[in-house]
Amino acid sequence: MKQKKPLPDAKHWRGRAEATRVKAESLKDNPSRHRLLKVAKEYDKLARLAEKRQRNEVDGQF
Repeated sequence: MKQKKPLPDAKHWRGRAEATRVKAESLKDNPSRHRLLKVAKEYDKLARLAEKRQRNEVDGQF
């Protein structure tokens, strides 16, 4: 049987969000900066979902 890869945790997604924000702040091109900031917000959403998933696993609901 093939083993599942573990899903990234909230820490992973928050790190991606922060790195993306740092990159965005270094850009002078407003459309590109704006796009990267939107990507960072999506990473934050993934972090919240990962936290929710982890809580559900701990509570035995998963």
